[in-house]
Amino acid sequence: MRPVLLLPLAACLSQALEYKAYNFSAPIDHFHNETRYEPHSNGSFNLRYWFDDSHYQPGGPVFVIAAGETDGEDRFPFLSQGIVTQLAEAYHGLGVILEHRYYGTSYPFEVVTPENLRFLSTEQSLADYAYFASNVVFPGLEDHDLTASATPWIAYGGSYAGAQVAFMRKVYPEVFWGAVSSSGVTAAIIDYWNYFEPIRNYGPADCIDTIQTITDLVDRILIDHPDNHTLHAQLQAAYGVSPPINNTDFVSILSNPLGSFQSRNWDPAVGSYGFRAYCDNLTSPYPLYRPNNGTGLLPSLVEASGYDASNRTLLAALRNNIGFINGSTPETESSGSSSRRRSTKSKRSSTATTVPKYSGTSWNYQVCTEWGYFMPGSTVPSSIRPLISRLIDMEYSSSFCSSDFGIDTPPDVQQVNKHGGFNFSYPRVAIIGGTADPWRDATPHAEGLPGRKSTREEPFILVDVDADDVWDGIRGAVHHWDQNGLSVEEVEQGVRPPAVIQSLQREIVDFVGGWLEGWEAKEDL
Repeated sequence: MRPVLLLPLAACLSQALEYKAYNFSAPIDHFHNETRYEPHSNGSFNLRYWFDDSHYQPGGPVFVIAAGETDGEDRFPFLSQGIVTQLAEAYHGLGVILEHRYYGTSYPFEVVTPENLRFLSTEQSLADYAYFASNVVFPGLEDHDLTASATPWIAYGGSYAGAQVAFMRKVYPEVFWGAVSSSGVTAAIIDYWNYFEPIRNYGPADCIDTIQTITDLVDRILIDHPDNHTLHAQLQAAYGVSPPINNTDFVSILSNPLGSFQSRNWDPAVGSYGFRAYCDNLTSPYPLYRPNNGTGLLPSLVEASGYDASNRTLLAALRNNIGFINGSTPETESSGSSSRRRSTKSKRSSTATTVPKYSGTSWNYQVCTEWGYFMPGSTVPSSIRPLISRLIDMEYSSSFCSSDFGIDTPPDVQQVNKHGGFNFSYPRVAIIGGTADPWRDATPHAEGLPGRKSTREEPFILVDVDADDVWDGIRGAVHHWDQNGLSVEEVEQGVRPPAVIQSLQREIVDFVGGWLEGWEAKEDL
């Protein structure tokens, strides 16, 4: 689950000028009785935060956006024009973004090492949020007691941050009055081959069939002919890879375009067109790219795989796949549960004393220690034609844990799943998911789980959007589609969210209003 860039960088930076950054001092170590954090620390560090008081009126609630596994600035659009803006406007509330420890500038240590990353854990981050909500004084609002003892706090988060806010509400119910968990991955899973299932089930059928065929063709060459190194080299040469590299590294590169599916969004200013472009390339009946020095090998490679070498459609798809792979770079992710595939082969040694200070390092550490979400192709059931090569096994998918951090043991997923996992529920926690979200099977909305009755106290909402209502023509809501909204400019240009999203956001405003009525009733007792 590599961090996902849910919003274009330009959009984030255009909003960045609107909010001033502040720092809040928090303990590095909230749990001095837990041996996992030894040696303990009595130090403190700065958590970065931002707030918008443009809608605030005395007595209004606080809506805190959990920034999750990214630089907090990447969440500015959620504060300036997303659902939290609608909530703050409706209930005269204060909108806040709080950055996660070890992301953005909120690092406890100037130099990050595998050893001092021990303070990066789910429970430490939850304690940060509770400590912040219980003690913060917002500059310019010093005359108002906006701490959680006097003011209702509603937490909102998506993906990893969606799980965070759900857990905040359960672990610290006296601090957080409610939480909206959007695509919240409440279940930590070591072998998450399921990531690709929504892509397989909701991607354009002709495109998915082509991806499966190409994947099978490649596997037949590499797996069915394990000792034919000449054939392997010819396959890589056809893709422009020469001299040849490790076969598993090679097939991992071929899977990169799949990550763009998660970056789809109903708003074209936010979402990626990458997956639709990939599919349009693969399913074109004609070659769209000039041949390289190795594409002349394709007919013989197709024949070696057992497929029909005279199949012009397959040959065109291969040519276009090669062209697309060589002409595009993998979509990277600056944050997030949020997350897709990560590089598995690191050139760094497990004996390294420092690690890069950026979001990818922090999230990978969380993956290796608590969350899992390794994405192999080898464990896809034999009844399913996979979208990625079966050469990608668990050892390969998790190898960066050892090379980057010296971690050779499986993630302790119980640190996450003890909160409920797939069965997570708690009063005043909304669980919202998308039908086509690659992370759906790590949430209470996972395929195969029994449905739940949605109530105003515990909303349980699975969002589906027809292909005709999405600009890229692909059905299904993906990753926390409820969080973002439209800019003033987009509204003036006549852009509107799909009707389903508009309805969902109205419903969110409504049930949060019901929660706030409960706070007022409590205060009147």
